[in-house]
Amino acid sequence: MSEDTLMSILVFLLILLVPLLLSYWPYPDPKTPSVQVFTEKPQLQQNKATGKKGNPPTFEEISAVFTNKASTKEELTEAIEELIRYHGKIHAKLGDLPHPDFKRYLRLIIELCNNPQADKDIIVLLDQKLRVKNPRYMMDIDEATNKGIAGRGF
Repeated sequence: MSEDTLMSILVFLLILLVPLLLSYWPYPDPKTPSVQVFTEKPQLQQNKATGKKGNPPTFEEISAVFTNKASTKEELTEAIEELIRYHGKIHAKLGDLPHPDFKRYLRLIIELCNNPQADKDIIVLLDQKLRVKNPRYMMDIDEATNKGIAGRGF
């Protein structure tokens, strides 16, 4: 092939490729999660501080308290109480396998264990309260707690 043919093919491919790349640039994928930076207190504490009595906190709001490294021990204890009160019951097991919804609780336990403000009393409180509400998940909750504590580096 001659140089002129190769250059014309290259220019043609470039003309096709540039509009395709530009069409993806202004429209981000809606499935990718956006990064949240916690500059304020999570919603659970905001409602409590303002005295608003509204809807119960969502699972994600409670999870935000556990992931927030600035949460105090009192806030963590309050979040555990809210979790048990409103989201304490895990869906029934599917035979011997945990329900897929249990993965949320697994992540939540690990997030609490990795929080620098969480001490042994707070971790044990969550572990015991979840076990009381979900006796069929005792072993799974114990494994999740052990994974979280191992993630702390003790």
